[in-house]
Amino acid sequence: MNVQAEASERRLVFATALYGALTIALVVVDWEGDGNEWHLVEVIAGYVATMWLTHTYASLVSRGEFRSWLEVAREEFAVAAAGLPALGVALLGQVLAWDQNETAGLALIACAVTLVAIQLAIVSRLGISQRRVVSTIVVDTIWAAIIITLHIVI
Repeated sequence: MNVQAEASERRLVFATALYGALTIALVVVDWEGDGNEWHLVEVIAGYVATMWLTHTYASLVSRGEFRSWLEVAREEFAVAAAGLPALGVALLGQVLAWDQNETAGLALIACAVTLVAIQLAIVSRLGISQRRVVSTIVVDTIWAAIIITLHIVI
């Protein structure tokens, strides 16, 4: 694989991971306790699995060539991996009998930490510059405002 193709593939992995973390944050925001104690865990786990399977399917079909399904699933795992911290928090909250709304709030924090970690990896890979850091902070602040607003409204 040449350097340009490898860089393009790495950008796609980062973009997919960012998408996964943001999507799980929105799933947590949209979640409503319905009396089912495992509902938050089920919703996050179901969405993580669905994102991974649909990304794997889309990637497999869009290539126009037959490759190992497991190989493609491995390549697309970033979208699911980004949701695993929130799923871990939801599971921990369930096992330790935390309040469901507090657990959802902590799951959102897990999503935020995941996003920051992914973005730190991106910025460090691309080279840290004042412009890149400032633009990342501005975009993060906008997304945080949207997610927090949705969390309050919904």
